[in-house]
Amino acid sequence: MGLARRLTCERVRAQVSLDLDRELSQLERRMLASHMARCPDCLEFETSVASFTKAIRSAPLEVLERPVMVTRRRRVSFVHSQIGVAAALAVAVLASAGQIAGGDAQRAAVAPTLEQPLRFETTAQLAREIELITAAQRGTRSDDTQGTTLPL
Repeated sequence: MGLARRLTCERVRAQVSLDLDRELSQLERRMLASHMARCPDCLEFETSVASFTKAIRSAPLEVLERPVMVTRRRRVSFVHSQIGVAAALAVAVLASAGQIAGGDAQRAAVAPTLEQPLRFETTAQLAREIELITAAQRGTRSDDTQGTTLPL
């Protein structure tokens, strides 16, 4: 028996059960009948399955002494946990990227003296900065227009 014929016979044998349950279309039933007319092995298989199915369907129902309880083992699904882990990882990556990208600008705006000390071109600029820092520590501010110190 060639490979093509074997594959055809396997497909036909799968359709035999569907035909017994009246689940084949008219075209599929004609194709099945055409194959059965040419293949004695599949015809024998169909006859055997048909007689077994008829015997099962015509047999009286058995009364059970106790009910049959079929329990399904609970499957552990990792899909939900994988989604949660992926979401957490995405948030962490975005937060890290935000810190890397925006952190440098934020640190420069908030505390420029931590990364690079201020440099003054003249001693007058340095004296003015010292005066502002001292005034801030005392709780006063220096008025630029008149050189007087005002409370904050």
